[in-house]
Amino acid sequence: MGSFTKYSPDSASDSSGFFSRNGYSEVPVLVQWMATLKCNLSCKHCLSVSLDNGFTDMPLQAARKLIDEVAEMGVEEFLVTGGEPLVRNDFTEIIDYLGFRGQNWTLNTAVMPSEIQMNALRENSPGFVAVSLDGPREVHDSFRGRKGSWEEAMDAISFFRSLPGVRVCAGTTVTSSNYRYLEETFHLVAASGADQWGIHLLVPEGRASYHTDLFLSKRELKRLIKFVARKRQYFNVEMADEIGYLGSMEPLVRDFPLTCGAGKSQCVILPDGEVVPCTTLDRSFSAGNIHQKPLREIWAEGFGELRNYKPDGECGECIYHPACRSGCWLQRKNGKECFREIWHVPDSLKTAAGITVCLGALAGGMSRGAEVRTVNTSDAQPVVYNPALTEGIIMGLYTNISAGYPRGSIYSSFDQFDTEDPAWCILNGFRQGTLPQSIIDRCDLVISALNTDYPSLSLIALLWRVVNEPLFEAEGFSENEMEAVYSTLDAIHLKARQWRWEIFDNRLDPYIRNGRLTDRPFFMYSKAGPRPGDLERYYLTTDLNSERWGVADDTLGITADYLLEHPYAEQMNLVFTLSDPVEIRKYSGRDLEPLSIDTNGGYAVGIFDIIESEEDAVLLFEISSVYGSEIPFGYESQQDDESGENHVTAVIEVSIVGGRKYTYIEILRTAHDQRRSQMHAIAYQMVSEVFVYGGYSTDNLPGEIIGNEALLWPAVREMADSTIDSSIITDRFIDVEELRIRVLKKDIDFWMF
Repeated sequence: MGSFTKYSPDSASDSSGFFSRNGYSEVPVLVQWMATLKCNLSCKHCLSVSLDNGFTDMPLQAARKLIDEVAEMGVEEFLVTGGEPLVRNDFTEIIDYLGFRGQNWTLNTAVMPSEIQMNALRENSPGFVAVSLDGPREVHDSFRGRKGSWEEAMDAISFFRSLPGVRVCAGTTVTSSNYRYLEETFHLVAASGADQWGIHLLVPEGRASYHTDLFLSKRELKRLIKFVARKRQYFNVEMADEIGYLGSMEPLVRDFPLTCGAGKSQCVILPDGEVVPCTTLDRSFSAGNIHQKPLREIWAEGFGELRNYKPDGECGECIYHPACRSGCWLQRKNGKECFREIWHVPDSLKTAAGITVCLGALAGGMSRGAEVRTVNTSDAQPVVYNPALTEGIIMGLYTNISAGYPRGSIYSSFDQFDTEDPAWCILNGFRQGTLPQSIIDRCDLVISALNTDYPSLSLIALLWRVVNEPLFEAEGFSENEMEAVYSTLDAIHLKARQWRWEIFDNRLDPYIRNGRLTDRPFFMYSKAGPRPGDLERYYLTTDLNSERWGVADDTLGITADYLLEHPYAEQMNLVFTLSDPVEIRKYSGRDLEPLSIDTNGGYAVGIFDIIESEEDAVLLFEISSVYGSEIPFGYESQQDDESGENHVTAVIEVSIVGGRKYTYIEILRTAHDQRRSQMHAIAYQMVSEVFVYGGYSTDNLPGEIIGNEALLWPAVREMADSTIDSSIITDRFIDVEELRIRVLKKDIDFWMF
C-alpha cells in the first residue's frame, strides 16, 4: 500500500474524535485501486493467478467516476496498482484525470513506463512510487519470469527518481529464492537512487498459495528482522506489515508500531468495483460494489465484522493482544497471523521497557529522517539533530566503494555537512583515502569527532573502523599506541550508549510522557513505506498508560533498560567456549571484571571489549552453515538443528596467551593466523553461492553462516585485497570478477554493523 500524503497534520485532526468513538476513520486514509490484473511478467508470488476469473478492467469512464468520488470524499491518498497498472492502454488518460482532480496519488509498478506514459507522469507526477526489485539480476529475472526485467526495474527507479518531488521506494518481497541475496540487494537499492527500501513477506494468496517452498523458515525470519534492524542505521529500510506485530523488536525495525488498517483506515477496490479490506481477490470479503453504491456509503456501512472483531481462543488470551490486535488481516485470513515464536523473548514483560514496548505503548516516535529531540533533563535547551544526514553520507561513501569508484570521485552529499564540524576530517579523510597512518593520530581524530553536531550510529561504526583498521593490517604496536586504542574504544563505546539513548528515547518514551494524547500510528505499511510527517492526533478511549503499568513521571530508565536488552552491534559478538576451565576477564574502563557466561554456556566478546585470560587458554568458536547434504572442507560434523534443516558445524580452536590483552580485532587476527586454511575454505563457500536461472547450483554448499560469522572477516579481507586464485573456483557458473565483487561487498557489510 502507498502511504505518501500531501496533507498536513492539522488537515486530519478533525476526524480523530470520530476514529476513537467508532474504531475506523470517517473517510479512508488510503484507497487502493487494482487498475488491472493484467501483467507482462509472470511472478511466482503474483496475486492474480488467472485472467479468466471475471475481473475485467474497469472502463475509463467508470475509473474517472471513481477518481471523482475519491477526490470529493477527501481521501488523502489514492494508490494505483495491479497486476501491472502500466499495461492499461488508457493509463495516460487516468494520469491526466488524476492531475485534473488534483488528487494525491501513488503508484506500484515493476516496469519502465513507455515514452507517452513518461510524458504524462512528468505532467502529473505521483507523490510516491514503489518499484519491485527482488535482488541481483539473475535472481530478479528468474522470479519475475522474464529476462531483462531487472534492467527495466532499475531504469524505472532512475526515471521516477528524476521527477521533482517524487519519493521512490524499492520494494522487495523476501522469499526462499532471494533471502540469501539480501546483502547484495541492499547495495543495489542504495546505489539505485531509491529513497528507501520496503521489505515484504509473502502472503498465501494467488500463486504464492501454491508455492509453499517460497515461504521463509523461522530461522530465516529471525535473521531477516535482525538484518533490517542493522541496515536501518545506514539507509531507510522499512519492515512492511505482512509479518504483523513484532513485540520488543518493533522499535528496531519500524518507525511506528504496526496497526492493521484493513477496513478501518483503508480499503481496496478490485478491477470489477468490489470493495475489500486489503489486497485479496476473494469477493466474499467485499463490503459492496462502487457500480451499485457510492464508495462513501460502502465505507460508512461496511466492514462491520472487521471493525467489531473480537479474537477468541489462544489469540484472545494472549498477553500481547492489546498491542498486536491479531496482526495483519491478510495473514489472519489465511491462518498465519501469529509470528510470536519469531520475536517472543521469555520474561520480556518483567521490565518497564518490556511492558512499554511489548504492550504497544510505542505510539509516539519520529518519522525516519525527521529531527530527533533528546529528553531535556535540565534547564538547558534540548539538543536537536538529524542523523539522516550523516547516515546518507556514510551510505553514499560505501555505495561508491562497492561500485568501484575511485576514492573521492563522488561527493556523496558532503555539501550539506559543516566543514567546521569535528567529524568532517574523519568523513573527508575516509572519502579521499587520506586518513593518517599513525594509529595515535587516528585516535586523536576520533576523540575529536565524538564532539560532532551530526551524531548517528553509522558514524559510531565508521569511527570504530578508523581506530581498528590498522590492527587488521599489522601487529607489534607499542604500549603507548595500544593504550590510545583502548581509551579511544572506551570513549566510542560511551558515546554510542549516549547517542543510542537519545535516538531511542524518542521512540519509546513519548507515549508515557504525553499520557492519553498520542500520535496516530500509521496503518498498513507498504512498498512506499510510512508517510513523512502527517501525524494525526487523537485521544485514546482508555488511559492505557495508567491501566497497564500505572503513572510514570520519570521514564528515563525505560530506554536504558531497553537498550541493555538490545545491545548495539550484538550480531557482531564472538561467542566461544573454553577447552579447559580458565578465568576470562574483560576490561571495563580501567577495571577488570569476569567475562559473563550466557544462558547457553558461552562467552561473548563485543566490538568494544578488551579481554584477558589469567593463563594460556584455547577458545572454541563454533561456525555453522545451513543447507546442503555434503560436509565440505573446513567443517567437522553434520547434524540437524531444531527446525529440521541440515547444517554443518566447524569448530575453530584459537590459542591465546595468558596475561595479554586482546581487542576484538586482535582475536579475529589471531584466529585467522592460526587457522587460515580452514577459515579461507569456509569463507569461500560463504561468498561463492551460485544462482542458476530458476534455482541454485548444488555443486557447493550454500554458505549462510549461523553465529560467529565475523570470525571469517580476516579471510574475506585477504581475498578482497589480494589476487584471487582462479583454481579455487570449482563452479563453472561463477568467475573471479563476480567473486571479487561479492567479497568486497561482504567486507563492507562487516564494517556496517
